Amino acid sequence: MTETQDHETLPGSAQWMLTSLEPQVKDVAETMTRRVQSALTDLAGPVDGRRYRLIYTAIHNAMRVFIDRALGRSTPMTALDDLFRKMGYREAGTGRDRTTIERALHLVQNELWDLLRVLAADNELSAGALNAVGEMLSDFFAHLDEQLALGHESGTTDRNQDVGVARDRLIDLLLTGGDPDAVSTQASIARWEVPERITVAAIDVDGEGELEPGVLGREAIVGKGRPQLVLCDAAAFEDVSRQIKEALPRTRITHCWPIAAADVAEAWKWVTRAVELVHSHVIPKRPVIDCARYRTEIWLHAEPVMRRQLAQELLEPLFAESENSREILSETLLVWLETRESAPAIAAKLGVHPQTVRYRWKRINELFGEALHDPDFVIQLTLVLKASVPLWIAGDQSDFQLYRSTRER
Repeated sequence: MTETQDHETLPGSAQWMLTSLEPQVKDVAETMTRRVQSALTDLAGPVDGRRYRLIYTAIHNAMRVFIDRALGRSTPMTALDDLFRKMGYREAGTGRDRTTIERALHLVQNELWDLLRVLAADNELSAGALNAVGEMLSDFFAHLDEQLALGHESGTTDRNQDVGVARDRLIDLLLTGGDPDAVSTQASIARWEVPERITVAAIDVDGEGELEPGVLGREAIVGKGRPQLVLCDAAAFEDVSRQIKEALPRTRITHCWPIAAADVAEAWKWVTRAVELVHSHVIPKRPVIDCARYRTEIWLHAEPVMRRQLAQELLEPLFAESENSREILSETLLVWLETRESAPAIAAKLGVHPQTVRYRWKRINELFGEALHDPDFVIQLTLVLKASVPLWIAGDQSDFQLYRSTRER
């Protein structure tokens, strides 16, 4: 659609009908805005919200310009074109495609066409006159759709060249096992060369704000959310760690051992699991936590449902004991399983008399009997106790509650 007015041939009856619509533009725009927000959940929002005002402004201005131009008035398209290009640009800036905004545009076009057909019937407009209005409406909305597309294309180009956006995309690709060529492209835009050996770390903040990506310069890339993801060259981790501590003194840094780029997703699982285990008091709280020191704990807690099931099956004799008996027997049994030391050595480790250990061991044998001579049983018992005892010590009672609930059925 050009700036030239080319609608002088619009029948007079159609012009009169459009003139009668002018006083209703505000009310119609409000109604259409509510319908758009009701039909498209991505555009929903309160009537006094910013999103409502943006949609209303676009519909109201579009209707005004359409009627003016249909009536042959010298109304330029410049401002309206600019508005719709900005809308497309804004959608691209948020990373969304044009689907939702184009659906909204087509919904408004259909609603307006339905309204015009009702008015045409009320005013006994001829089929030819109505068709002329319909063609004009179709051309007008096709032009607006084109402006949305131009704005979106421009926004997409700018977004693709934005370092911050590229870093977010690079993180997403690394966490989802993205195509190596796509990783290379985004890394180039992000100005971060993917190292051969990467350290994956989580910033677990205690009462502080998030780490600003710029704090680490080009040495590392920082994700969003909590805990925050940090990726850096393994050789530079000590320096990166120091910078993090300077920016956020109370933060806790949990990091994995050096890995290849292809293993970033798995390493992030290990690191975030370690963070969870810190909060569960299975791993002690320290300013910097090296996952390499807690590989067993991370591994054993990889399948919490399986741990819980094995605990119910293998530790049933312990669960039937009193709380105090269960605590001292599980502690003694775990030390024996891990060390296979004598009673005096175990006693020294536990800080009790050797005779106390012998008494406890007698009770353990009564509970588990010949199963303690089965190598497979002993291996599973060691693992499930090693995974469970720290939880119990930290106050997690879910294993015992589950045991009691199954016995009450």
